[in-house]
Amino acid sequence: MVKKILKWTGITLLVLIIALAAAPFLFKNKIKEMIAKAINEQVDATVAFEDVSLNLFSSFPKANVTVDKLSIINKAPFAGDTLVYMGELNLDMSIRELFKGEGEPMNVESLSTKDGVINILFNKDGVGNFDIAIKDDEEKPKDNKESKPFALSVQDYKIENLRFKYYDERSKIKLVIDSLNHEGKGNFAASKLDLDTKTTAKLSLDMDKTNYMRNVALSLDAVLGLDLDKSIYTFKNNKALINQLPLEFDGSVALLESGQQFDLTFKTPTSSFKNFLGL
Repeated sequence: MVKKILKWTGITLLVLIIALAAAPFLFKNKIKEMIAKAINEQVDATVAFEDVSLNLFSSFPKANVTVDKLSIINKAPFAGDTLVYMGELNLDMSIRELFKGEGEPMNVESLSTKDGVINILFNKDGVGNFDIAIKDDEEKPKDNKESKPFALSVQDYKIENLRFKYYDERSKIKLVIDSLNHEGKGNFAASKLDLDTKTTAKLSLDMDKTNYMRNVALSLDAVLGLDLDKSIYTFKNNKALINQLPLEFDGSVALLESGQQFDLTFKTPTSSFKNFLGL
């Protein structure tokens, strides 16, 4: 009896391992098509990625999907400019999501990126390169109008080594946030949530021909209150460092139809000359 139990246990484990090893080959094309569909239905830009891989061992019992070298290239009036590049984009989901039928969205529980670049540009006319979402009145295929290949039930996310660049051709303001590492945890399935975040980065700022900051070290540990229905984002527990100068923020930022509403205050818990000199 013991031998039979061991035998069938061994066979079951072997079948399970073979199934986990074979699954990436079985589901790869399906996920690749869903990713392409999810992006192309949402943006008016040239989107490309090198490959998509599926791994069931590294994050078992979750499935890990990796998109390599994802790029979003602008069309006119910024034709050829790179809006977004991600060296690696990772999505984690339950393995059972892989077995959903066509038309059923896969729920993504966690996402992360590595070695990314985001370029935000404004031309002389004040037009931004980030307005690439397909407008509601633009024609879409009728059979795909309501399709949603992916749904977000994100509990945590992580950004590693991102370079964010902003340039306004009219005001000659250039902002670069380099070596950005950021992570957050919160239940995005809720309309109101507390997002626990940790951020480090280096900041450079130029206005016209004057440099105001160059590779200034930043760090921020903050709990942000998010009201997604009203688009209000509130600073709760937080502590920031600009070089050696500590800062604490209070207040909120609200996104309005006509712009943004800022209600922010900040203070320095310790304001020694050494800390100001460090800034």
